[in-house]
Amino acid sequence: MFETFKFSFSETNWIVTTVLGIYIWFVKKQSASSQEILDLRLRIVELENSVKDMPSKIEIARLEGEMKGMNEKLVSTNDRISSTNNMISKVERGVDRLSTYLLENKQ
Repeated sequence: MFETFKFSFSETNWIVTTVLGIYIWFVKKQSASSQEILDLRLRIVELENSVKDMPSKIEIARLEGEMKGMNEKLVSTNDRISSTNNMISKVERGVDRLSTYLLENKQ
């Protein structure tokens, strides 16, 4: 009965080499997977640290409100500057007219 299962040395060597190769391939695959898991853990830690430093929704909303207030102040300041420029141009025209009058009416 066991006579059919007799193997020669070369057949046994081939079987052992194949089994050993499959085992080594499996172990390397597992170690590569553990290395990938370690890399992923490091990336997750970096992302967590990045997210920790980001502002919250409340802080962003407060900042938006402050920026709207600053925008309104800028608009009013621009209006004041433009009205001041109009007044300056009126004063300049008045000075030019006075200068022209004085130059024309020299005595």
